Amino acid sequence: MPELFDIPSLKDLSDGDLALHGENIAENLEEHPAFKFQTLPPCIPGPSQIRQDATLVKQTSTAARLDPSKEPERQAARDKMIQSIRFSCQYVVMYATHENDPSHLDTVGVPRAHRAVRNTTAKLPEKFSKVKVSHGDKSGAIKIYVNKWEGKGSVEVQICYGDPGSEGSWQLLKIAHYCHIAHEGLEPARRAYFRARLLNEAGVGPWSDAVELIII
Repeated sequence: MPELFDIPSLKDLSDGDLALHGENIAENLEEHPAFKFQTLPPCIPGPSQIRQDATLVKQTSTAARLDPSKEPERQAARDKMIQSIRFSCQYVVMYATHENDPSHLDTVGVPRAHRAVRNTTAKLPEKFSKVKVSHGDKSGAIKIYVNKWEGKGSVEVQICYGDPGSEGSWQLLKIAHYCHIAHEGLEPARRAYFRARLLNEAGVGPWSDAVELIII
């Protein structure tokens, strides 16, 4: 089966970013019709398994930092999680093919694989002119809004708890496919910065200006 999703890029993420990215993918798959209304065979990992894998990645990452002899276990946990994501994405491809609906491929939370030749009909994404972040309905929850865009695309949202001027302070928060984005589970009473950019078949857009919010 051809690789329609950019799975190999997950190997370049840090342990924390990989675990967070997996949790975001699991959240998207829980609402995906390929998983939400289906009884899965044991060979399809699905969102629950990806969440378990994300937890194991975080645990083995901490263990390896304290004890270098645990490094093989850390790497094995990473490989297992990436495999779970790959198998789940392959199942989505089969489901979309069966339903004859390619749009099912755009709500997984994993970007499509880059093609050798870029889609010339899609325009390079522009910088978001509007990014608004507000408090959600409960502690640790936020709502993010970005301006609408033409065509298909994904929104990558990053969060920063340190100096927003330092690229090393930013980390992946969520990948979404709509201009209204909700997220829960942030630590209250912390100052955070958020930024977003658009990804489409033509490439990756510039980051928006950073938006500050104190989590409550």
